Order: sequence, then structure tokens, then C-alpha cells
Amino acid sequence: MSENGQASYDNEDKINLEGLRVADQMPALLAYWDDTLRCLYINNKSAEWFGKPREQLIGKMTLEEFLGPSLFIQQQPFLQAALKGQAQFVERKIPIRQMARHCLINYLPDKQGDSIRGIFFMITDIGLLRAKTDKQLADEKELLRAIINIQEEERSGIAEKLRDNVNQLLVYVNLMLQGTKNEQYTPAFTKEMRQTIQQAITELNLLSNHLYPSGLSLLGLLPSLENLISSYRITHPETDISLTCNTAEIENLLEPEKLSVYRIVQDFLTLILQKKQCRLIQTELSYRDRCLMFRIFFDNAGTGIDKSSNAYRDIQSRIDYYNGKIRGFGDTDEQVYIIHLVFSQYQSSEID
Repeated sequence: MSENGQASYDNEDKINLEGLRVADQMPALLAYWDDTLRCLYINNKSAEWFGKPREQLIGKMTLEEFLGPSLFIQQQPFLQAALKGQAQFVERKIPIRQMARHCLINYLPDKQGDSIRGIFFMITDIGLLRAKTDKQLADEKELLRAIINIQEEERSGIAEKLRDNVNQLLVYVNLMLQGTKNEQYTPAFTKEMRQTIQQAITELNLLSNHLYPSGLSLLGLLPSLENLISSYRITHPETDISLTCNTAEIENLLEPEKLSVYRIVQDFLTLILQKKQCRLIQTELSYRDRCLMFRIFFDNAGTGIDKSSNAYRDIQSRIDYYNGKIRGFGDTDEQVYIIHLVFSQYQSSEID
């Protein structure tokens, strides 16, 4: 071999050795498996993580033997996709140092023309990152829980004051009516006075119930929502408002969860009915396995709902708390909003 050729060979060999040293210093497990899933290379994390020195693996062990039958079966769909040329990224718990840890597994196909020579394989322990993310999410949920509880306490307090005022008004009215028996008031005047007072009491009760649905625990979620919609029909007779639910099992939700569902429907209806031109609102609830979907359809009349409003922010807070999503579709004539909520036993016990 020429002098230049020898120098070139030495440089390439040195680069390969440096590459291996770098791979051994990486915090991730790096490996290469041929198209039969036999190990051709693995860094020294194999011994640190799985107690299998690479001398026992390279050229000898298959990926199934390395991962074990159970984990290998779980990974087969991703392996097959990688052998077809599709890069795969999988997050899952795997046993590392006798502990189940959150890991990111990468399968990167080694392509040569139209063929796949093998798979580059990398496992990264993301347990610490996941723990930090989980703590951040827990802190965010705690903040959302506090905000929601403060809002409900304020509404409940105002509602109680209104109910007390209604009761006091009823006592006062009874006393007045008793006093008018000996006065020279016409029956028509007495009847008109009764009707006016009754109307005022009805409006106060409606306002009180809007602030806090006292019948939620006694009647249930669906009857409370029907009462809510009935009150909206009274104040907005020009709008056709309907509510449907696919199952009565929604009543199995815990009280705080029911209250959040009630509030989302209430706040959405309030936002929509602020648009004077709205003529139709259809609300559908679908519930199964502690997952809830709202579908709210309404005629748009050229304007959308106000997403900068407090009501919309309240909706978003509850959606975020219950790991949900909200999506909007539509045009200048019609709009549809779809909301998904996922309830868990841990969360539901926290909101009072």
C-alpha cells in the first residue's frame, strides 16, 4: 500500500476508534442489529443497564434474546416497520437496573438503495425528565384546581346571599298581604301585586341557580342541565336550544366532575347567546369509560364566540385540568365545537 494509502487507512481507523469511544461515553444505549436482528455493535451501556457485557452480544445474540420474549413481542410492530424503512420512536417503561424506567426507544433503518441492511437502535433513559414534567404538570393542575375552587366559592357565596334575600322577601310579602286584608284594595290590584312579586322571586331564583346549581347533588347532572336550558329558553325565546346525552351513566361522575360539566355547558351557552342573531343551539354529550365528549353546534350569523372572555378562559381551565382538548370548526354560517375530557379518580376528588 502506498504511503498516502497507508496514511488514509490509519486516519480512517483512528476516526472509527474515536467514534467507538464517543459512543461508549454517551448516556444512551446504542446498538446496531442486522436485518436478521443479530447484534453487530453495542456500546458499553449493555453491561451497565442490562448486565450483559457486549462481548456476549456482538455477533452472538439476537434482539429477542437481548430484550427478552415479553418486551420483544411488544416491540415487534415497531421493528417490522423499521425493517420496512420507517423510523420509529417509542416511549415506554422498561426494566433498567432492576427498576422500571421511562425510556425513549429509537429504531432507525439503515438504508442502502432499496434494501434495509439493519437497524440503528438507541434507548435513552428519560426518567428524570419525565419526573420533572410530571411535577410541572402536577403544579399546573394544583394551580388550576385552586382557581376553579375560588371561582366556585365566590359563586356559591353570592348564590346563598340571593337565596337569603328571596326568603326575606317572601316573609315581607306575606306580612304585607296579611295587612291588606282589611284595606280597600281591589282584587285586581292584589292579583297584579302577587304576579309582580312572583316574577321577581322567579328571576332571583334563576339568577341564584345560574351562580350555583344547588339541585345538582339532589337531582343529578342531566336534570340540572335541563333546568339550565329551560331558564335560557325563557330569557331567549327566539333561540331553539336542545340537549341530548347518549347514556344515563354520566350520572356516575363524582360531584366535582358533574359541576365542571355543568359549568362548561353553561359558559358555552352564555357565550353563544351573547350573539343576538343566534337561532339554533344543539348540545350533545357522549360518555363512556370516564371519557366525555361535548359537541356544541350553533348557527354562526357571521360572528364567532369571544375567546378572550372570562367565560371562555374558565372553560379552557376546566378542559386543561381534566387533560382535555377543544377544537372548533365552521364558517360564517355554522360553527361546531368539540370538547374531550378524561376524568381520573385522583383529579375528581380534589375540586370542591
